[in-house]
Amino acid sequence: IGVIFAGGEGRRLGGVSKALIEYDGEPLWRLIQRELSAIADEIVIVSPRQPDWLEQDGEIIWLADHLIDGEMIGPAGALSAALTYAHEHYGEDAVIVTAPVDAPFYKSTLSEALLVELNAAPHQAVLAETGDRIQPAFGVWRAGLAPDVNTLIGSGERALHRIASHIGAARVSFAADDLRFFNINTPEDLERARRLGP
Repeated sequence: IGVIFAGGEGRRLGGVSKALIEYDGEPLWRLIQRELSAIADEIVIVSPRQPDWLEQDGEIIWLADHLIDGEMIGPAGALSAALTYAHEHYGEDAVIVTAPVDAPFYKSTLSEALLVELNAAPHQAVLAETGDRIQPAFGVWRAGLAPDVNTLIGSGERALHRIASHIGAARVSFAADDLRFFNINTPEDLERARRLGP
């Protein structure tokens, strides 16, 4: 199950939804969807509110971020929602493949490398890292982790990299300058992406 994390509100981008930022003539959500569709049977997008633009693609499933006491908790809430959905609908052996909506150079080959590692050993989750920096939004997780992840979040854990550490996630290393991890947070990032891209 391909999962797009789309909870960013784009405050540093003037309040523009990151998913709707256009890159190379298409909104970012479409670019990420196309890449995930190459390796996933189903595409899910997780965000605080159902996006208006979702009506453009009736095949994408929307999930609301899991909240704690009515408050957003960032990517951990998106992971919880996606794992819970996969576990309830497809069982503990289902796999979710996560990617953030603001990564214009993301390619499915990145996630394929994580899936190879997931299936090569008895891992429950595999995350990407660049140099010595973990990239927790780019991961593959077995749906059977849903109860453990939800317990960790309920106990106060919010950071994806620490959640991954608690459950013993494996890592796959990539070059520190791998553009597939580049993400857009500011107008300057967007300009740089346009200079670097096609």
